[in-house]
Amino acid sequence: MLIKLLSETDKQHLIGLAKLLALADKPLLWDGKRPDEFSSDTDLSALSIQAGEPEKELIAELEKSVGSRSTMFSSLTSFSSAFSSMSPSLIATASDIEERLIEVLKTFPIPKLEKSETRVQAAATVLKELLRGKTFELLSTPKVLLFELLLVALRDGNISSIEWALLKEFQQHHQLEDFLFDDLLERAETLNREVSKTISIILE
Repeated sequence: MLIKLLSETDKQHLIGLAKLLALADKPLLWDGKRPDEFSSDTDLSALSIQAGEPEKELIAELEKSVGSRSTMFSSLTSFSSAFSSMSPSLIATASDIEERLIEVLKTFPIPKLEKSETRVQAAATVLKELLRGKTFELLSTPKVLLFELLLVALRDGNISSIEWALLKEFQQHHQLEDFLFDDLLERAETLNREVSKTISIILE
């Protein structure tokens, strides 16, 4: 909605943040199976994230609006160990957000991966990499980014505890006041409701 207020670099940064937020709380699969479907031949090293359709659609819309050629859930190429040495801007624009999150998740024991605190810790690790050294010339830029991220989180109707933790981490990194966070949240919730109502009217 407000993406036009961002520079090209900041638009790409937004896509990286949005991809992470969209994946952070989604179900995990091992060899395409959930834990209650494991069998003796399940490959426990084949970890993946089951992304939601609403978030996929929103990320696609964001990418289209900024002219990005990448797609969120395209086939991933081999992940380079040099990821950790990338600059924040390169991390934000790379198409390896999902793979990086999976790599971090793999450092935790499997029984702990279903716990929300583990998912928060893993996603926050990647978020801090995206935000490392990131500052903006315009004071409005982090506000625009936060508003757009709130819309991403609200796409499925509510903000999960994992998404909430990441949004607050973003707020703290950029030292945005609580009242500003609350105001932007209220506006995002209102917009999300109005869009949903409009779609319902159209589809009736």
